[in-house]
Amino acid sequence: MRVLLAVALALVSADAATRVAVIELGRSGTVRRTTAVNEQTSADGVTSFWSSLHGYGRKLQHAGMTVVPDLFSRPESGVVIGLTGVDLDNMPNLNAMMTRKENGVVGHMEVHGQQCNKMLGSVKGVHQEVKSSGLSSTFETQAAQFGISAMKTEVTSENASDLDMQIAAMIQKADEEAKNSGTSVVLHLVVEEDDGAARRRRLARRLQDEDGEGEGEGEGEGQQEDNQGENNQGEEQGENQQDGNADGDADGNGQQYNGYYGYGYYNAYGEWVTPYKTMFQIQYFNVVLWTSIGLVGTLFFSLYLFVYMPLMADTLLFGESAKVAHDD
Repeated sequence: MRVLLAVALALVSADAATRVAVIELGRSGTVRRTTAVNEQTSADGVTSFWSSLHGYGRKLQHAGMTVVPDLFSRPESGVVIGLTGVDLDNMPNLNAMMTRKENGVVGHMEVHGQQCNKMLGSVKGVHQEVKSSGLSSTFETQAAQFGISAMKTEVTSENASDLDMQIAAMIQKADEEAKNSGTSVVLHLVVEEDDGAARRRRLARRLQDEDGEGEGEGEGEGQQEDNQGENNQGEEQGENQQDGNADGDADGNGQQYNGYYGYGYYNAYGEWVTPYKTMFQIQYFNVVLWTSIGLVGTLFFSLYLFVYMPLMADTLLFGESAKVAHDD
């Protein structure tokens, strides 16, 4: 009996997941989307992102995450809303926010297991549990405060539909107010799915992947003979172009990603930006810095010696000035 209970708990923990959606309201540009495609992270990784974005604590954000703070712009406020017992099939608006990158949604993160309480407990600000009816008013109060705050509400089958429409209207209203005031508010939606809903979603995703693989195998068998001749020609062309492609990869991707020890993003001009430096950049910065400091120190020391240079009686300047004074 204990073995069956342990197996059941293991299956539940494996199916359960906590998803986080990062939404910018008002002035944009405080959060950037990276080139990372893996949304899987840990609870500590999510809290490190919050700490780096909103400036509380001294945590360094974990590498390889899908969203990062902007290097120069910070939001005036941040609100974390934790929703527990969620079934996304009954909340279409929330489901769209948690799966699509539109309407202010910058990126998503996913954590294995039910981690909502752990993540909200790490927020160094206001943390309170509210009823579904007071979610909008509490959000407006916390969004007007500086820094980050958090709140949690429980979703049930009775209030799921009303809460879904309330969240959509709340986000739209807060976005318009923040744009009118020229401020930026980052909303972090932490959705902890119900065990049964998470299990159904993962099963549907697994079946969809298997159907896709089956269709791919059927099409592959039909096109295998047709593609055989093209593959032979492609191999000959690939051998001729292998050297050129290797050089291009070394100059392109190698120059872009090689040596960077963390994450990065593309700015509005298509330039790759990352807060991390390569070893060459660190060495070059230190050489230029200390060389400049040495030259400036040498210059000021030389000026000091020139200004306070002693004038002896037998020097040319002192002798000429003495003759002029004596003639008078």
